[in-house]
Amino acid sequence: MKARVKIPNKVTHKIIECVKTCVSENKGRSLELMDGSIVRLTPTMARKFISVHDELNETSQDSFRLMLIESKKTFEGVVAFCKEKK
Repeated sequence: MKARVKIPNKVTHKIIECVKTCVSENKGRSLELMDGSIVRLTPTMARKFISVHDELNETSQDSFRLMLIESKKTFEGVVAFCKEKK
């Protein structure tokens, strides 16, 4: 059984606010990930993240949020996953 990583509320809040702001302002944003890398978040990506996130169960939502901010590799994995979802 894989250990479940608990994301600190501060980190969760940061990603949620970044995604919401990106959508509400319809403007791209840079996001610093936990590994120190910087990624660009577009409004289209942010809307898709919200849509896919909201379809997931609570445990999967936690994993989704962690993968968004863990590293550039995991972020790109979430982007690819979201592109596959119609």
